[in-house]
Amino acid sequence: MQKKSLASLLILPVIWGSYYVASNIAVAEMSVFTTGIVIRFVTMILLTAIMLGSRRFHELFHIRKVWKKLILVGVFGFLLDASAFLGLTMCPAGIGTVLLKTDVIFVNLISMFIYKQKFQVRDWVLTLAMLFGIVLVLDPDIANAEIGGAGNIFFILSALFVSVNAFIIKSAQHDRYNPVSDNVVAYYNNFVTLILFTAAAAVTGQMDQLLKFGREPGITAALLAASVGQTFIYIFYYYNLRRFPVWIVKVFLLLVPIVSAVISWALFGDSLSFVQISGMAVVLGCAGGIVAGQRCISSGEEKSPE
Repeated sequence: MQKKSLASLLILPVIWGSYYVASNIAVAEMSVFTTGIVIRFVTMILLTAIMLGSRRFHELFHIRKVWKKLILVGVFGFLLDASAFLGLTMCPAGIGTVLLKTDVIFVNLISMFIYKQKFQVRDWVLTLAMLFGIVLVLDPDIANAEIGGAGNIFFILSALFVSVNAFIIKSAQHDRYNPVSDNVVAYYNNFVTLILFTAAAAVTGQMDQLLKFGREPGITAALLAASVGQTFIYIFYYYNLRRFPVWIVKVFLLLVPIVSAVISWALFGDSLSFVQISGMAVVLGCAGGIVAGQRCISSGEEKSPE
């Protein structure tokens, strides 16, 4: 794995972790639906500016053979957020975050059985060890968790939706007849999700919460920061999905809870226990082992005779 490739993978959890911190601040004062409306609307403005600046806005209209996949990406984008929200209303966030990280297992299973991806035992061991490290970092209240509860089921559904969506995104990027750029996938994902968030907020009678944006400085700053984060997530997440197997991208996203914990510690004074620090060491060590394994595989392929 080249240094440039490693850098693009490492910057993704930093962006995503920062996005989580900013969006959680907003969600504390607004519903997930109205928060999603503002973030997706500002993100749409930023994506439009990017595409106009690069003179590629016209690509949005060349999707005749791939438009169904693009709509599906947006639908799954909404479903994964909505199911996670329902889960949060039924069980603790710490347990939910752990369950959301099981998406890496779903991705591995999909890769094995549908895409015939071969995994070494070492890859499975390191991935599962990373999940254990995430449990330590998040330190959820497992003793009071309701095994099989409705909230847990919604979190697992969200993890499944995230996993499936990653493969649909990759399929749209590499479509045989109508491949599209990362920005086109991002634009339609964001646009469809915005429509669905708006519909959900209207049905639940939450649209009046949008008035907080622009009026309350703290919430406004958090929403703008989350919008910038969402834009960069689209850019780097899709960049990495185009170039790497989905499971590799998901493994690096297991670093997100570490980034979020460190940011919360640095900015808000949240404490970090010995158990959490130990979990961080486990996650980072396993991630390093996976990177080293991929480098060995790459070196072996380069040295093998053609």
